[in-house]
Amino acid sequence: MGKLEFSNSYTESTELIGYNDDILINVLNRLPGKSLMRFRNVSKHWLSLISSPYFSRCLNQIPIFPSAIFLRMQPSLNKLKYHFLSLDRNPAREPSVRSFTFVDDPAGIRILQSCNGLLLCCSNNRLGEYNRNYYIYNPTTHQYTTLPKPDNRTQSPNTIFGVILAFDPLKSAHYKVIFVRSSETSPHLYQLEIYSSETHQWSFSSEISKVNNFSQGVYCCGGIHWRNNSGPLLRFDVHQERFQEIPMPKIPDDWDQQTKCRYFGECGGRLHLILTSCKHSTTQFDVYEMKNDFSGWFVKYRVDLNALISANPKMTQSNCHASDHWDYHAFTVLAIVVGEGSGQGSSLPFMVLHVPGKVITYSFKDKTSTLLHDFAPDCTDIEGCTTFEYDDAYPYITTLAIV
Repeated sequence: MGKLEFSNSYTESTELIGYNDDILINVLNRLPGKSLMRFRNVSKHWLSLISSPYFSRCLNQIPIFPSAIFLRMQPSLNKLKYHFLSLDRNPAREPSVRSFTFVDDPAGIRILQSCNGLLLCCSNNRLGEYNRNYYIYNPTTHQYTTLPKPDNRTQSPNTIFGVILAFDPLKSAHYKVIFVRSSETSPHLYQLEIYSSETHQWSFSSEISKVNNFSQGVYCCGGIHWRNNSGPLLRFDVHQERFQEIPMPKIPDDWDQQTKCRYFGECGGRLHLILTSCKHSTTQFDVYEMKNDFSGWFVKYRVDLNALISANPKMTQSNCHASDHWDYHAFTVLAIVVGEGSGQGSSLPFMVLHVPGKVITYSFKDKTSTLLHDFAPDCTDIEGCTTFEYDDAYPYITTLAIV
């Protein structure tokens, strides 16, 4: 009789959870994306609930952090492929390799940017920006949309100088895509053209002088940030459509203003920057973080790679000249991951590094490193090993956002 009472109680509890949407949403919100995709098959009710905009908004109230990264491989026959590399500290011999086939694009698909779980992609053709298709793709749900082309465009082809996605699920379920293109009023200006997923309309915004490289922007905290090699960083507030200049970190006098950007990216609503000097060894450097009021930068982490270099002698490039100290030790910063729930099992916060033939994590807290993947276990010549740059890496974040 006792077992029967327990069984009845258990059944009643499961029925209570299964048919109470508030309780069910609270439980499902705590599950990883892969589990949510599987649980859509439990019943029509669960499918409807998990696929609803309301559930997506509830899920996105939790701060999101990357659990993997897409690494762009060297193209083969113009068909781009990407390593999908988990940030779990348990190394995998072979990460999965993906080419994006969500749409039948003869030129193949190129990732331009990752923004809070959504990917901005485009056709991988070289026939001019005007003929290129742009897509917003959700790799968790495999949903995509093709951006409509602007109406009444009078400019000639090849006039787009930068494209960036602005999406913050903690503020809105909608996103915007900002195009930086030639101005119709002056050859010395750029024009911003903005697409809104809420209105499905294009609109013209501000004009800006041609002083920045707009090909690589970073969205963070409601604004797009473009780095300038010889001046202040430029921030564009997407909501207010207003520009702001932010000073770059103060460079030590003995650097002679000769710097290299090792990393410029965002994680968990924090913007990070790494600069190194061409006159100093890159075994030690600082990681800067943007201040909350966007007035400047502060040193968030200090990095010392000497132990890592000793354990990975292939990082030392003996064929470099003394004047090329910034490349004397071969490594690339692929990502900086901060916050709870990222990189399961890894020491937080951490940095993802590519060293010759390997991808590793470096813990800012205890200065230790962990192998994520060995791309070339038998590689003895760094010139023959797989190489990546920081703009070859695109964070993967689970989201059920509707595109």
